Amino acid sequence: MKDSTQAFRQRYRAQVSPRYSALLHAGFVFGLGLMAFVLMLQQVVHAQAWQWLAAPLGLLVFNAAVYLVHRQLGHQKRSWAALFYARHTGDHHSFFSEHAMSYDDWRDWRVILFPPWLIVVYLAAFVTPAVWISSLLMGSNFGWIFGAHSLLGYLLYEFFHTCHHLPEGHWLTRLPWLREMRQLHRLHHRRDLMHTHNFNIVLPLMDKLCGTLHWERI
Repeated sequence: MKDSTQAFRQRYRAQVSPRYSALLHAGFVFGLGLMAFVLMLQQVVHAQAWQWLAAPLGLLVFNAAVYLVHRQLGHQKRSWAALFYARHTGDHHSFFSEHAMSYDDWRDWRVILFPPWLIVVYLAAFVTPAVWISSLLMGSNFGWIFGAHSLLGYLLYEFFHTCHHLPEGHWLTRLPWLREMRQLHRLHHRRDLMHTHNFNIVLPLMDKLCGTLHWERI
């Protein structure tokens, strides 16, 4: 690990509240998210086969949205999104580099996971309007399925991104799809690639379509 990365980690950990709990952080995000996901699917009644197309559509919409946010706001400094840029490029990419991808301390989860309040904002500002609009256009079953899976996309992002920063040798890192996505994310943390390539976390669809996919073997 480079001295600059180690020094940043020490400074970052020093300003993390001693009351911070990675378990509570992850538990709140995944607990609230899974509860909302189940509640939305419970509203689906006698859905027709075509209405379940809302499931992959919700995941694809999230895939595109997170790609754009990651690329345009996480790696391009804009005054109205300066806090997001500072937290992502400033903190996350200083804490993790191509040769130092693993967390070492439970406090490190604070720089891996989104802030816990963000899932509340996401549910209120995106999922709820998405359910309402898609229900008006395509029926309530379609709306609930679409909303549930746009939320599932968020949870998959959090899960995969955490897996990308697991210590080498963890059993999850040996799973084929996760192993490949970890390598893409490792390349994204390379200083010469981080602003230009590999912005997807779960499925590199938008990277492929937009010409920003970069692959090298370990």
